[in-house]
Amino acid sequence: MVGVPGRSKACKTCKKRKIACTLERPSCKICIKSNRECLGYEQDRMFILDSRTKKQLHKIETKEVAPITPPDTPDSPADNTKALTQIEGSISTKNAYSSLWTINCPSTRSIYRQQIICEFLHSFEPKTLQPRTPIVKTTSDAWKNWFTMLPSHSDFTTALEATVLAICTAKLGRVNNDPALVHESLKFYIQGLWELQKALYNPDLMYKDETAASCMALIGYEVLECPDNTIKAWANHVHGCARLFEARGPRAYTSEFGHELFLAFRQIEIQAALSEKRKTFLADPEWMELPWKGFTKSLSHQILDLQTEMTIPLATGHALLSTPQGIENPLSLLPQVLALLTECWRLDTRLHAFYKRLARSTSRPVYWARLSNGFNQSIIAEGVNGEDGAVVFPVAYQFESFEMARTCTLYWASLAILWSGMKYVYSLLSPVASFLPILAPGSSLPPLKHRTDTASLAKNICQSIEYMEIQSPSNGAMQAVFPLKVAIETLGDSAAAGEGCDKEFEWAKALIVLIGRRAKLLNNLGMPTEQHAFIPGPDNDRTQVVVI
Repeated sequence: MVGVPGRSKACKTCKKRKIACTLERPSCKICIKSNRECLGYEQDRMFILDSRTKKQLHKIETKEVAPITPPDTPDSPADNTKALTQIEGSISTKNAYSSLWTINCPSTRSIYRQQIICEFLHSFEPKTLQPRTPIVKTTSDAWKNWFTMLPSHSDFTTALEATVLAICTAKLGRVNNDPALVHESLKFYIQGLWELQKALYNPDLMYKDETAASCMALIGYEVLECPDNTIKAWANHVHGCARLFEARGPRAYTSEFGHELFLAFRQIEIQAALSEKRKTFLADPEWMELPWKGFTKSLSHQILDLQTEMTIPLATGHALLSTPQGIENPLSLLPQVLALLTECWRLDTRLHAFYKRLARSTSRPVYWARLSNGFNQSIIAEGVNGEDGAVVFPVAYQFESFEMARTCTLYWASLAILWSGMKYVYSLLSPVASFLPILAPGSSLPPLKHRTDTASLAKNICQSIEYMEIQSPSNGAMQAVFPLKVAIETLGDSAAAGEGCDKEFEWAKALIVLIGRRAKLLNNLGMPTEQHAFIPGPDNDRTQVVVI
């Protein structure tokens, strides 16, 4: 029995010698003074409820828990009007913070931690699917890929444990309308910050995969919770994570867990570089090749390769043309501007070749159209351009898989960024286009043709999100934040130019508001979503984008 009165609490060595013990941990003073090995103390016994007592526990807790007003979130099904007071999974995570940190037995802590992580992953499984639509889980996407490896991960540092539990308990608290659990997640987050700081000053822990994973988990927590209601902490985590990954070098990602961490970080760093108009270290040849030794580079990461290369001309163009001299007198920089256009045309050719590879990778069309299944109309129900009852996007695109949908949206976003930049440079050179052969012999400006229609790319992105949301009701639209932000900037420019994209522009902004109910960081950008972050142009006020 646990807690029997009179039972000795002495260490095993003092018990064996039948002497009094001073009870210090991890080694008592008696053993140290006598130069003997202290064999430690008996571990406290704990009781873990199994499935036979789970139903009874839920009945008792349901009576004790007061009704909770459900938050304004789309995570719950529309027809579910009752707030869930218990997690429909393997365990009860009530008071998770206080209970987990009082467990001294490593094996018991491991079991409890694994159950919380599995419960978190369970919350991302698709809930509703269209008839005859193949189930495509999103566990291979973005940062959640390495997260699915955690239940079987053998080495948990204290920093990784705290940061992972922060994001798990936050998500579970939101899904199950449990404010107390969300509050407990903040304790894990604070503990994780402290443990990560200690790990970064420890030579034995600094370059471990687990330390890099802790940084990634903190980024995810900021996206979901944003406790300071500003984007500053998220940006600091992203930049700190970039310095850590760069310091580790390109050869540090040979293990499966480390490689998946790198893939998740890579997407965040590339899109942050596009937003900040800077070249990323990932554009160096060694970073393009060495982390993939022994691994296959998927099509979704091949398009990220092209985005990585795009950071170079984007940074060059911003440095040249964002200055008063470049805007007022581009002729003074004509050789550099023409070289910039040459690089843009080369990237356009490579993007076209990528789409051909994408089409060859499937026996079906890359995408096809069908009537909207209701998601597009639901945006109208939120009050966006619903006066005449018209549906902004009556047609939604379908794909072979979630990964194909995500790759296509990244492809269209990349084209929108590139073509918008080319349009802007052409507009600056238009007054002297006819004199260009004289000013720069052998040079010419090939016609842009269909590349002037960037609004169609933005509409393609918008029409793809319904499929992603149906495939993963709790996470699909969140995976499209980057391409959707590109679409909003593009549609905003088209609407301002009088090209008739006003309704599509308002629809896309309303969707960002809905996603912001799941990812609170989107509600704290501190500036309008249409303000330029990716699309080149005269708007030089840059903002950072949230990469999920």
